[in-house]
Amino acid sequence: MYAYGLENNPYPSSPTPTEKDAKILGGKRHKEAKSAIVECIKELNGKVQGRDSADNDFRVITVIQDVGSGKTHLALHIKNLKGHYNTECSFVDLSTISPKTMSSIYNAIIKGFDNDFFVQLRIKFLIYIKERAEQGDNSAKKAISYTMMNRLSGLTIKEKVEYVISGKEHVSAENLKQFLIQRFDYYESTLIRNVVTNSFENIQNLEELLGMISAMSKLAHRFLGKTTLLEIDEFDGNKDSIEFVKGMINSHIPACTLLLISTPSGYAEVQNTNPSVFDRLEKANYKIDLAGSNSNDELAEIAVEYIKHSDKHGKLDSKLEEDLIDKIQALYEEFPEFRSVRSVINILYHAMEKSEELGLDKIDENVIDDAIKQTYPGLKVKGSIMGVPISDFIAIRKICNALSSEKDLKEAVHNLTNLVHEAGDMCKLEKQNLSLDAVYHDSFGAKVGVAIITNSNNAYNLDQISDISKSAVVDKLVILTSQKIQSPYNATVVNVDKSKMIDLIYFNNKYNGNKIAESDNERAVMLAKTLCII
Repeated sequence: MYAYGLENNPYPSSPTPTEKDAKILGGKRHKEAKSAIVECIKELNGKVQGRDSADNDFRVITVIQDVGSGKTHLALHIKNLKGHYNTECSFVDLSTISPKTMSSIYNAIIKGFDNDFFVQLRIKFLIYIKERAEQGDNSAKKAISYTMMNRLSGLTIKEKVEYVISGKEHVSAENLKQFLIQRFDYYESTLIRNVVTNSFENIQNLEELLGMISAMSKLAHRFLGKTTLLEIDEFDGNKDSIEFVKGMINSHIPACTLLLISTPSGYAEVQNTNPSVFDRLEKANYKIDLAGSNSNDELAEIAVEYIKHSDKHGKLDSKLEEDLIDKIQALYEEFPEFRSVRSVINILYHAMEKSEELGLDKIDENVIDDAIKQTYPGLKVKGSIMGVPISDFIAIRKICNALSSEKDLKEAVHNLTNLVHEAGDMCKLEKQNLSLDAVYHDSFGAKVGVAIITNSNNAYNLDQISDISKSAVVDKLVILTSQKIQSPYNATVVNVDKSKMIDLIYFNNKYNGNKIAESDNERAVMLAKTLCII
């Protein structure tokens, strides 16, 4: 059993999304993009419904954002929805095609459709031929190889076509060609013949590619009542790819939507390689920029959506959800490595696997730490002097959101001065002034006073600092504060930011638990130096 009572790991293991993974879509930006794409498809469907498609029934959508932002995931999610929005979709990843020729692009488009699409077309085409044959069209009878012997044996045209559909009998390719050429244009008759015989011919140039794509779109609309969606991923400055897209746009493929997916750098390549195509794309019906899809809140929502989708028993309550979001946000804020959909999902996949292995009821800091060690070996908390493990960082960060309490900070500093005193780097004195939290002689014999102020009221802090600086009789005055305050002439003000606070609390936890190792002593002395205590 996985964390949150899940029977399976909800996160995909592959960095490249699959259609199965893409059934789940989370995140406000991704959902907004989905709505825009669906609206475009529905608008086109409504326009061509009940009539033949025309040249102006063509739409262009661009989706632009950085690597790992979920563009491919979004495209595959839309492909999964084709049955809901009366469209047939082909997804093509141009990065997998080499060399990019018109023939290889066409083959990729054919493979990008679900096989069921061609099964449906084949049945519709054969039924069309059957109806013509039943009306006495001899060329239609020849097309399905319906002979006199068939008729004399009692085999009906309907039964003959059923045998062809089931694969028990085959049609004559040449006779089929003769029948089709009389009723369809060259490319339409070629496509129908290819579909009926389950054998697609190679194309040689851009003209043939556009002719076949146009035929496919028109026939899908005529026989299935569906529009066509072509999703082209990893579109960039490749000249053959650009020529293909330019041809698609200029041809206005009827009853078709062209969705182009690119990165900002790939889009810039298009602009540099062919400004006229770039200008056409700038005028696309829908321009979707997934900016913000890698924001902190967006990534957290996406991560939670995966669990909700698989949570059949309602184990993920609001408290567990908030706990998981806190962990994701901690990773996001501290590590640039975890600011994309792909990287966060990868870490959560491995954390889920570890939770199943350990029998945990939720993803905790330790399994995230293990997942990071496995997938990002050597990754450390940025700026940590104490070498805070990622698991401790995530846990401690929670109490640092409000910068902890003054009492916790004073205890940590008190223990830090104790350790430095034990190390022989200072001679600690008893507290002699109520305004000071520590008084000691440093290694040079100077009398040092430390005061800690964490009040969020800056005006009040300034008054405190003024009072302390006037009353403290020391050679050196150090004021540790959570606020950015200008130092008075006779004091050193040290800003205790979140990084220093986490180091202090981590040190304090180890000190109170008698877990300070020799290497920790060296780090603690370094921490004291950064705080200007020594």
